[in-house]
Amino acid sequence: MQATRCSIFLTALIVIGCFAACKKGKKDPDSCNGNTRREVKLLIDASVSLVDTTPISITLAELGALDVSEVKSSTERQEAEKKVYTVIATVEEVDRKRDGDWHILLKDGDHYLITECPNPGCKYAETSSYWSTYERINTFIENNNLEGKTVTITGVAFIDIDHHYKRKQAKNNLELHPILDIRF
Repeated sequence: MQATRCSIFLTALIVIGCFAACKKGKKDPDSCNGNTRREVKLLIDASVSLVDTTPISITLAELGALDVSEVKSSTERQEAEKKVYTVIATVEEVDRKRDGDWHILLKDGDHYLITECPNPGCKYAETSSYWSTYERINTFIENNNLEGKTVTITGVAFIDIDHHYKRKQAKNNLELHPILDIRF
């Protein structure tokens, strides 16, 4: 009797977990770009008009060495995030995340940079004046095999929160998110 109750309880937990996991994903417009600084990532925050869209050419090493503030999940756009940068590097990995965003890992020697293109189907992305850019970049990524190729990417600086685990990224947690232009 006790074993049966335990089995029913475990089955119920698994079913609830599956429903919760199904809510997070490519078909869930509420999951796109997580909820950590989403407005800054999608250029829909109150400070978006302060972003200087004139690109600054920079290397991955220089970008990763910029002095930036540590941010928390509720931190508003920082001064460093009001700039657009252009980098040239080799694509190490392209990955479509569960939320439908494209994640491109760039490499130049021992230096890495994460760049991302928001899912244009995300209900939050649809409110951005950059939505057509997200759609164009998304289509470009879908239609091209980028891994191993040298690309030029222009994007808005974004300081990611410290995830407290080692991963291939800029030393200062800086990313280019969103990508505004990509080409060979």
